[in-house]
Amino acid sequence: MAGLLACLAVARVTPGADLPTDLPAAPGQTNPVVRTLEGGLLEVGTVRLDPQRRTVTVPAFVNLREGMIEYVLVHSGGKTHESLLRTDAQPRDMHLAMLLLGARGVGTNALPIDPDLSLPGDPITVEIRWTAGRRARVAAAEELVYDRRLGSALRRGRWTYTGSRLREDGFGAQADGSMVSLITDPDALVNNPRRGREDDDNWLAKATRLPEFNQPVEVVITLLPRAAARR
Repeated sequence: MAGLLACLAVARVTPGADLPTDLPAAPGQTNPVVRTLEGGLLEVGTVRLDPQRRTVTVPAFVNLREGMIEYVLVHSGGKTHESLLRTDAQPRDMHLAMLLLGARGVGTNALPIDPDLSLPGDPITVEIRWTAGRRARVAAAEELVYDRRLGSALRRGRWTYTGSRLREDGFGAQADGSMVSLITDPDALVNNPRRGREDDDNWLAKATRLPEFNQPVEVVITLLPRAAARR
């Protein structure tokens, strides 16, 4: 994964941030800046990371409240016609933030589609947070997706931070805008390890708890200890 990172970006770190500064930029891309915020938080583009809580927070918007979906989160220039949420945050900024937290991902050119085979990568959780009136709301991403095979919401549990493959045309997640995927997608940063991931007709939006279309939310990814991947 260090080789993949070397093809992505250079982090120009603001004073006080104890982070690497020798990450080369991809040709023609603006180098992302890692900024130090109050309270020990860091920011890459519009993506915020909390090293103490091991979280990465991505600002997003409600994109679909019903219908078939294949993604929980994509970039606004990506496959928005099949994603629950969309974001203007850059996939490479989210990836850099995760790497700075210690995620490794895999960056392989293929992921096992066979649901009996586990996905390689780092265990994470994915939560959606928003404000309703003055009240803070939170839901696991699984609560907002209907699994047709099970006849219920997606089974609760971890997701897998797989990273994204490096293609001839560049970093896959940046090129396609795929960030959190329900189907097996080697270009997505996060993949769904559950059964049914091989079936792109299996997932429906179950977003009645979310705000209306276009309303802002936050996607919060928590990096778990790697031992959790064996559970």
